[in-house]
Amino acid sequence: MKSYVALAALSLSLSVAIGPWSWADDTKPAAPTNAAATPNIPNANLIPPDLGANGPASAPTGKEWPKPSQAQFDEGKRIFQNRCARCHGWNMVNLGSIAFDLRQFPHDDAVRFFHSVRYGKKSMPVWKDILSTEEIADIWAYVRTGGNL
Repeated sequence: MKSYVALAALSLSLSVAIGPWSWADDTKPAAPTNAAATPNIPNANLIPPDLGANGPASAPTGKEWPKPSQAQFDEGKRIFQNRCARCHGWNMVNLGSIAFDLRQFPHDDAVRFFHSVRYGKKSMPVWKDILSTEEIADIWAYVRTGGNL
């Protein structure tokens, strides 16, 4: 009898902690990716739209990204060191891991970069629920300059 009471208490505590919704209803609204909805992101008009996991892995943007500000570059480097360096190497110097060498990443292919970060690629995990569009744009500012402003 004690085990039934413990099981019922556990079930009740989990339903309170998790909430009354079902897993099917547990969806987050998509982060905005257009310039009008993201006025605080530098160069928001150049950020490729999130076309979903089946979106293009690579396509020319048709636009040149201007040189990032020092603040955006520094923030991108900080986020990179905290989130990306474990696999891609400190200052993008990859010491032989299976991760892509970002020093070789095309500096004009924002669509490929954003898609790869949002949805992962090969052994790279999906970051769309962890990094905001602004954070990905900051990392792009760091990566596309080759780590040198």
